[in-house]
Amino acid sequence: MNKQFAAILVALLVAAIPATATADDRFAAETAAMAPVADAYFEAYIRLDWDHLEPLLADDANFRDPTSALVFGGVGAEGKAAMMRKFRTAYTSLRQMGFTKKRIIHSGNFALYEGDLSWTVDMGDGRDVSSVTPIVIVLEVRGGKVVSHRDYVDYAPFLAAERATRPAKK
Repeated sequence: MNKQFAAILVALLVAAIPATATADDRFAAETAAMAPVADAYFEAYIRLDWDHLEPLLADDANFRDPTSALVFGGVGAEGKAAMMRKFRTAYTSLRQMGFTKKRIIHSGNFALYEGDLSWTVDMGDGRDVSSVTPIVIVLEVRGGKVVSHRDYVDYAPFLAAERATRPAKK
């Protein structure tokens, strides 16, 4: 009985090898196809270059920054048109953004960018607030287009910088 079990186990393992190779090939192909799209989108996003970012978005794409809820009331958009309106209008107060990379992960249909975001915001009252905040950006790419964009930001450094620029109370 042990010989039969061993024979069956060996047969199953041998049969699994082509399936694993196929999974490896599929993973490698998906990652290779996704990475240049995600990287181009990410670079355009950081440069605030909406004309280069827009064609990389799927029509049904969505954007969320769940970490902004307590700071900006939450930021999000459903669909390419809504995302582009959001970026082209709500982001006009951004004077600049820069990204210092800590880690970039390309995996299947997902790209993760972890680092520090340096950014300056026009507060609309004569003050510009500059800060460096830790950020993780997660993109999902399907069919050669970005379908999901998530920002996760530690807003504490921004809030501290904003407080420091407030006029002194008399």
